[in-house]
Amino acid sequence: MKELEKIMIEDVEYSYDPEKEYIKEGHAYCKVCHERKDGKPIQMLNKPMIFKMPCRCDRDREVKEKEREKQMEIERLKRNCFNSIIQWAYTFENYQAKENQSLIIAKNFVKDYEEMKKENIGLLFYGSVGSGKTYLACSIANALTEQYQISVKIRNFAQIINELQKSSFDFDKNAYIESLVNTSVLILDDLGIERDTSYAKEQVYNIVNNRYLKQKPTIFTTNLSYDTILNCTESVEYQRIYSRIIEMCIPVMVVGEDFRKVIQKDKLNRNKDRLLNGGVRI
Repeated sequence: MKELEKIMIEDVEYSYDPEKEYIKEGHAYCKVCHERKDGKPIQMLNKPMIFKMPCRCDRDREVKEKEREKQMEIERLKRNCFNSIIQWAYTFENYQAKENQSLIIAKNFVKDYEEMKKENIGLLFYGSVGSGKTYLACSIANALTEQYQISVKIRNFAQIINELQKSSFDFDKNAYIESLVNTSVLILDDLGIERDTSYAKEQVYNIVNNRYLKQKPTIFTTNLSYDTILNCTESVEYQRIYSRIIEMCIPVMVVGEDFRKVIQKDKLNRNKDRLLNGGVRI
């Protein structure tokens, strides 16, 4: 154990590390930032004591440690949130289409998240295949975890049903549903592709309804038209599901060319340039 040296400061014994502190005019100072380390004597159990004061080095170290802990927590939240690490890159900063109404709404949802939570307001992104609905939903998830460090999960309806139909002995279905119901923000991707069975529709309704009752914001993406959801003439189960979604969510139409093709085209162009600059002919 490192041996400390002692000095009397204002008739009170003070211990210091000579490798990190030096004594000047009867006080201890940090050898790096030169800020004073000894505080004023304080009475503790009728005995005066001097405690170390954090210098600039200590404060900088604390800020860095808090930032490191924050980044570790964000990474943990993202691992629990996404199905694929690819979705970690689906952010507002990486958005490649022109700014449009759906992007503005998505950004404002994050900015006003506390109000959205208080009012239990979710979003329903609807539009054609590849228009960028899932990308926007993932962008919201990334921003919420980074800015608020809250739990967000994005799950596909078909995936949820597959998970619930597992016959694994150690799989707790109730705990699984509770994890979806209780997460701060749940993103339910691809509404309408779930298996058309009574069991599937019952589970979807249970999750949606319980989040409605618990006042937890939910975001949906779907290839269905809003008119189909609004004027559902299918089974009573679907009518109940869609009715809840309409109560919970602001509808947002997402329009644009196939977003996946845009991303893939950009990736190909970037790597083509990289290969050409490296002397490889294509």
